[in-house]
Amino acid sequence: MSMLAHFCRRIRLTGPVSVAELMQEVIAEPTRGYYPQAARIGHKGDFITAPELTPVFGEILAAWSLLHWQQAKYTTDIQFTELGPGRGTLMRDLIETVGIIGPAFLGRQPKLTANLVEISEQFVREQEKLLCGEGETRVTPTDIFEKEKYLARTGIHKCKFRWYSLLDHIPRSVPSIYIMNEFFDALPVHQFQKTADKGWVEIMVDCDPDQDVLHYTTYRTGKAIALDHREDLLGAAAGTQFEYSPMSQRIIQTLCERISESGGAALIIDYGENELTSELTFRAFRDHQQVNPLEDLGLCDLTADVNFRDLSQSVGENITAYGPVPQGDFLTLMGIGERFKQMYSSVPEEKRDAVIHAVDFLCSTDQMGARFKVMCLARSSDPVPFCFES
Repeated sequence: MSMLAHFCRRIRLTGPVSVAELMQEVIAEPTRGYYPQAARIGHKGDFITAPELTPVFGEILAAWSLLHWQQAKYTTDIQFTELGPGRGTLMRDLIETVGIIGPAFLGRQPKLTANLVEISEQFVREQEKLLCGEGETRVTPTDIFEKEKYLARTGIHKCKFRWYSLLDHIPRSVPSIYIMNEFFDALPVHQFQKTADKGWVEIMVDCDPDQDVLHYTTYRTGKAIALDHREDLLGAAAGTQFEYSPMSQRIIQTLCERISESGGAALIIDYGENELTSELTFRAFRDHQQVNPLEDLGLCDLTADVNFRDLSQSVGENITAYGPVPQGDFLTLMGIGERFKQMYSSVPEEKRDAVIHAVDFLCSTDQMGARFKVMCLARSSDPVPFCFES
């Protein structure tokens, strides 16, 4: 049964579902979900991420991580934890860079460890091959969803890589740099609209009675009623729309607990705004084109803008949320311009246009430079992280 037929059958039996329910199941369902089964990253896929454009992005994040480790005076070896590591490209660039320049920052050759939080069997195979060579273990969906740590191997720079399905499964015994690049935009959102007669209503997904076609409708749900009393929404006019992600807030709270207890920091890099907006951003992409998110379920990337304002307000005790700052500003402060100059002068002439395209795409205000933001979570007692001083 297709994902579309499954949802239509379910809705006819039990009633409309929230946008968040649809998004969660379409993205993560083990046998038909987009990420476990169909996700495609890269120029020939549905979307492309910064690490797929150039290794310089990962080099910059590795340098920032070493700077923070040095600033905070951590004495343990550096550890990375990446949520949503895709094909493993960013993790490879992080480990390669720290393996080379780490001794200059830490005064010793670091013993590297890395945790990858991943639910896609397809991506696990790609990550394992890229980071550790040809796979030794055939990981199954049952392993991923039933075992806390479902794979462990030693790979590049003698780094010990471990794979988990949930952040909560990773031990908290040592500090870690948590990296989330285009992770939060894939988490489910609820959508709401203010009406003149009913107050807030939740935007839901319903099915036509006679054919397998999904459409939007509205209901006065419990979550919608709760918005009637939310202080920052009390003056909202009829017609105002709003979306938020409880799952994103829970993950932020978990990260804060881990960092408060064991140390480290978190970098969140994603597209979104740092203010309350009335724009609904739930959408789908296939082959780099925006498509109807209620069609071809499980075959398209579903996404929504990250509300950095809500993430900041979810931060727990002893933790400070820094930023967000525009990605272009962050990368520029970290010296990406100089690094690209070095790269430009060292590559063959036929590859120089690609170097120019990469730096423009990452940093210019009409590309990722302004649309993407960088937020940092760190202990309030640690020094202010580099690039977040103002």
